[in-house]
Amino acid sequence: MRHRIALGDWLTVLANLAVVAGIVFLAVEVRQNTQMMQAQVNQSRTESAMSEQQALFNSDYMPTTLVRVQRGEELTPEEMIRYEAWIRGFSRNMDNQLWQHRNGLLGDNIPRSVRNAVRNVIGASTIATEVWDRQEVGFTDEYVAFVEEAIGDLR
Repeated sequence: MRHRIALGDWLTVLANLAVVAGIVFLAVEVRQNTQMMQAQVNQSRTESAMSEQQALFNSDYMPTTLVRVQRGEELTPEEMIRYEAWIRGFSRNMDNQLWQHRNGLLGDNIPRSVRNAVRNVIGASTIATEVWDRQEVGFTDEYVAFVEEAIGDLR
C-alpha cells in the first residue's frame, strides 16, 4: 500500500523547516550583535581611559596636586576642589567597570584590576581616604563594599 503525502502535509513540513531556519538565523544574528556590543563597550572603555590619561598629563595642575597628595601635603582649597572632582570621576569609572563585569560585559580580570587601581588611588594617602569617606554615599552599595574591602588594610 502506498502512502500519498498531500500537498498540505508538504507545506506543513516546509513551513516547519522555515521556522527552524529562521530560529537558527536569529540565533546567529543575536550572537553577532552581542559580540558587536561587547566590542563597542571595550572601545568606549579604551577611549574613556585614554581621555582620562590625556587630561591628566595635559593638565597644568593635576600632576602637581597628585604629587602633593602622595606626599601627604595639605592642598589649597582650589586643589581640593579639583582633587575631589578627580576622585569622583575615578570612582564613577571604577563603579561602572564593576557593574559591567557583574552583568557579564567585561572579563574576569576586572575585579583584580579595579582593586589594584582603588588601592593605588584611594588607599594611597590619608587625603584620598578622607575624600572617599565624604563621597562614598554617592556610589552603589556594591562599590562602597568593594572599596572598603580593598583598602581596609591600608587605613
